[in-house]
Amino acid sequence: MRDAGDLPVSVRGALTTAFDEARDAVRRGDTDTALECTDEARRIVHHKVPPGLVNEQLEHGLAAVERTAADEPVVASEYLRAMKRLLTGSDDD
Repeated sequence: MRDAGDLPVSVRGALTTAFDEARDAVRRGDTDTALECTDEARRIVHHKVPPGLVNEQLEHGLAAVERTAADEPVVASEYLRAMKRLLTGSDDD
């Protein structure tokens, strides 16, 4: 896979939704919901994103969110924004 644009629209959509929901939860201070969303995103990445750079970037970002969601929500939010941008090519919130 050369870039995230090669992923099926349904996969990009599901991941984008999970990232948006996780970001909203992080901003509210709802770490449990944020982590549920990242778990869902991790399952999608594991099953639907082929090995390669995009998969590695998403796995790295998800691990970073899981490490930072509780104590550094701004950092977690930025990782989620960056992963969404990787999938959509847009910085829209």
